[in-house]
Amino acid sequence: MFKNFTLNRLLVLTASAGFAFLLADTIIEHFNTFTQETMSFIPPIFSLIGFITGVITVLNWKPELVRFMHIIFFAAFIIAAAGLYFHIVEEMSEVNLTTEEQLHEANEKEKPLLAPLAFAGVGVMGLLGTYRKWNAEVVEDK
Repeated sequence: MFKNFTLNRLLVLTASAGFAFLLADTIIEHFNTFTQETMSFIPPIFSLIGFITGVITVLNWKPELVRFMHIIFFAAFIIAAAGLYFHIVEEMSEVNLTTEEQLHEANEKEKPLLAPLAFAGVGVMGLLGTYRKWNAEVVEDK
């Protein structure tokens, strides 16, 4: 099956697999915060969208879908930057907490500061597969 895929398609397929792993990881890591912070829903939802659209694009390699994935992979950089911001801001804002909030923070596990940058890595992988300079090898229907 994969013998007929071009390098571009394989790169997008690899990035889609990265979205699938990020979906599982973010659900596991953010599970306790879903009820407390609405922003914690963004990474799993974006990962699901990236995974589904990536698989559809790999199976139906058309110019419109390839360009849409290009946008998704650029958006992965924005998600990575926003996640990095939210992880760092919470670390900095712990200075002026009440006693109740300090107890809650003590029971909560520490957030990994650079974990959101995994979205940037998936974005780079996908952009390599959809970049026009390397001809995304679009297969036209005959």
